[in-house]
Amino acid sequence: MSVRGHVCVFAGITFAVALAGWGGDAPLSQSAYEEIEVKDGGIIRGTVRLVGDASAVESFEVTKNEEYCGSEKPSPRLTVGPNNGVRNAVISIEGITRGKAIPRGAPPVLDQRECEYEPHVLILPVGAQLEIVNSDPILHNVHGYMLRARPRSIFNIAQPNKGQSVLIRARRFRAPELVLATCDAGHPWMSAYILVTEHPYHAVTDANGEFRLDGVPPGSYRVRLWHEGVAVVETEFEGGRAKKYHFEESYESTQEVVVPPGGNVTVDFELALRPSTRD
Repeated sequence: MSVRGHVCVFAGITFAVALAGWGGDAPLSQSAYEEIEVKDGGIIRGTVRLVGDASAVESFEVTKNEEYCGSEKPSPRLTVGPNNGVRNAVISIEGITRGKAIPRGAPPVLDQRECEYEPHVLILPVGAQLEIVNSDPILHNVHGYMLRARPRSIFNIAQPNKGQSVLIRARRFRAPELVLATCDAGHPWMSAYILVTEHPYHAVTDANGEFRLDGVPPGSYRVRLWHEGVAVVETEFEGGRAKKYHFEESYESTQEVVVPPGGNVTVDFELALRPSTRD
């Protein structure tokens, strides 16, 4: 697994920013994406599988609202299904500038349910709105950080009531970006990623680790895997309880593919976790 990036520490979370993709120092914008009628479009499909043992991935202690959230939460940063399929990995075609129409409709929803974000990884087209919902009867505070180059806050919303909904305006998402959402209301285990994308050839792997990109114009492409960092490398405590977590760098790799007219191409990725470096 090739990993390219640098590490930032912000809002109590350490994350890697891929230099060639979302959130890096390199320009995120490519030439404007052109929507065309795709003739003889092909399909890129495959699976992301974990290589090795995931049992070392730790759960998080619940430090607030234990009566509702429970005593601990499994890490959302690595979910492994049947046959070691990895959920919530992101697969994308790099640098594609022409292709099928970008889907538009109701704003995607980021929900807070049972003290976790749903979904954990969400794809949002450039210029779309995002709806944030609190389905829990407790206070959550959703803080979104843009990770491009130097991280900065782009929204910070308190939602004290169950059923409360807030719409984040499209002007917040004017360019391709990777946004990290955390909870500032005493729930440091909560995190989610919002990928703001300028073309529709992105997919998040399902519970079986599978993905599918369809309507791909015939041609040669580079397909990229991105997966967030998994291991906790440092924990900050306050009053004997975890207050903030710092995580390892993200994972990234690419493969070259050729999509023939009307073809069906399989691209499989392997995710090999790094040895633990926790202090």
